[in-house]
Amino acid sequence: MRQAEKAFTWTILAFCVAYALDATAIDMRLGQQISAAAFPLAAAVFTAVSSVMLLVSLRRARDHDRPADIGRTEVFFTAMGFAYWLSLPWLGYVVATALFLLVGTLSLGERVSLRPFAVSIGTAAVLWVVFVLLLGVPLPDPPFGFD
Repeated sequence: MRQAEKAFTWTILAFCVAYALDATAIDMRLGQQISAAAFPLAAAVFTAVSSVMLLVSLRRARDHDRPADIGRTEVFFTAMGFAYWLSLPWLGYVVATALFLLVGTLSLGERVSLRPFAVSIGTAAVLWVVFVLLLGVPLPDPPFGFD
């Protein structure tokens, strides 16, 4: 594994800790038993455990032949993740998620066409419907007055 991938894994682990701390501030119950923080906390724990397992496996198999560079893609996606997290309260879930998916897709080499725009907006809208309408989980509201 390249040094950039190791640095990216550490960054994901740090993001999981920040995400879990932010999720614990959710003070809402879904029914009698489940807190609204359960899903975000489970996602953070699963991702953090996966990152730790990857880092532990890296310590066993060292690869000294690869260059120790930080790739632009890893840095860009880390910055995008933090920008997404910070923009959620400001833009709202649907807009921030659609932009995050669109920028990520285009940065990975997808041609600029109607398809990535439609897929990004459609995916964000479907996720909103599932969480807000079907599960009753509130997502960050935008300041623009639409949910």
